[in-house]
Amino acid sequence: MQEFATNQSDELVFADEHDAMFSVEETASASRKESWKVLIADDEVEVHQVTELALSDFALEGKALSFLHAYSGQEAKQLVQANPDIAVMLLDVVMEAEDAGLQVVKYVREELGNQLIRIILRTGQPGQAPENLVVVNYGIDDYKTKTELTSQRLFIAVVTALRAFTTFMKALETSHNLELEIIQHQETEAALCVSEAREREKAGQLERSLHQLQHAQVQLVQSEKMATLGQLVAGVAHEINNPVNFIHGNLSHANEYMEDLLALLALYQVEYPTPTAAVQAKAGEIEVEFLAEDLPKLLASMRVGTERIREIVKSLRIFSRLDEAELKAIDLHEGIDSTLLILDNRLKACADRPAIAIVKNYGALPKVECCGGQLNQVFMNILSNAIDALEERMGYGTKRLNGAAVVDDAISSFVPAIHLSTQMIEPGWVTIQISDNGSGMTELVRQRLFEPFFTTKESGRGTGLGMSISHQIVTEKHKGSLQCVSTRGQGTEFVLKLPLQQHKAVECG
Repeated sequence: MQEFATNQSDELVFADEHDAMFSVEETASASRKESWKVLIADDEVEVHQVTELALSDFALEGKALSFLHAYSGQEAKQLVQANPDIAVMLLDVVMEAEDAGLQVVKYVREELGNQLIRIILRTGQPGQAPENLVVVNYGIDDYKTKTELTSQRLFIAVVTALRAFTTFMKALETSHNLELEIIQHQETEAALCVSEAREREKAGQLERSLHQLQHAQVQLVQSEKMATLGQLVAGVAHEINNPVNFIHGNLSHANEYMEDLLALLALYQVEYPTPTAAVQAKAGEIEVEFLAEDLPKLLASMRVGTERIREIVKSLRIFSRLDEAELKAIDLHEGIDSTLLILDNRLKACADRPAIAIVKNYGALPKVECCGGQLNQVFMNILSNAIDALEERMGYGTKRLNGAAVVDDAISSFVPAIHLSTQMIEPGWVTIQISDNGSGMTELVRQRLFEPFFTTKESGRGTGLGMSISHQIVTEKHKGSLQCVSTRGQGTEFVLKLPLQQHKAVECG
């Protein structure tokens, strides 16, 4: 048996053993067209020469070996980076540094992420890299000392590493095929999703078109409503205001004339205490003493009536703000009060319910830049709905028991009320809170409250546009917010939040 050996250093020791379990004769005809790439990383030239000589006739699965040589850890890193298809690396530990080989392992596994290459660590100084420590802490596949590596053991180590490499490659190929199948499945699902998305987009476009149409309808109805209201107020101003002012202005003169006539009548009675029979008969017929007493009261009541009519006309003009087509600084309290005056008839007591109490808690508000007529329309819609809710709750007072109507004591003692409060919540913003203790609403109704054409009222009592228009006026026109909090059977509260000034020009028409 022939041996190549060294005595004490890192040099490789090989022995040709004729009874080796691997025959090199069968590899002589191996195809040289394809080869396994083997990287020898060692700082001693003799190790490269002896290793290549020992494996020169090696072949596995019809492929021979092609060798790459690195004489330092740095060269090994560069070659692995440039040749990611290296199958096996025979790696020395001690080269330009005591742990150069271990640094190469760390670089390949962690920085390059190459888990495919099989790494056989060879060392002539096992004390520098103890086997247990290296195997546990570094991603190597085999550990050999150079003194124990015969040609047969090297042969076995390389064959084992190449077979592991082949198994790894097949596993990667299988994984790749599975990934392709998954990708194809995902592409099929994506195509279905795209088709569904297109259908959803079509449905979304139809929904958006419907919303835009409803929005346009709301704007059209609002414009028509405000135009009609403007014409009504103009008619009131022309047909009522002027005649009322004429009557009101002439009442003072009429009162003077009446006082003069009554003074003259009193003088006649003094100077002619015994009138003729005809005068006495006429005086008795017209009840002259009653006329003298009642006529001043009549003129006074006429003055009160004309003043009331003038207040109503003024409230209508404040409510509609007919002559204001642009933003103006408005007293919100004045707008709320004018709205309450218009609704006064609905607030009064009637045969089937008590009066609705109005509780005001006004804060010190500066004037707010806004479209006054449109905000008054918001107040009108909210207050009208509050009155409806209160009337609905008071309608619950009568129920049936054994066929007879019974009045619920809790309802009969119910005091309907609307609370209004205003305040400055932060610099540049005001809030108006309008709450009632009416019937309230369910969460489902509250969520749909601002949808166009949504209403819970009977046919003919509501169009479903009031709250939608109100929300549009507050949020879109005035860049504020309108929120609703409600509990069924306990009441509802609306909170309007408005900026003191508008940053962009707004058309109030």
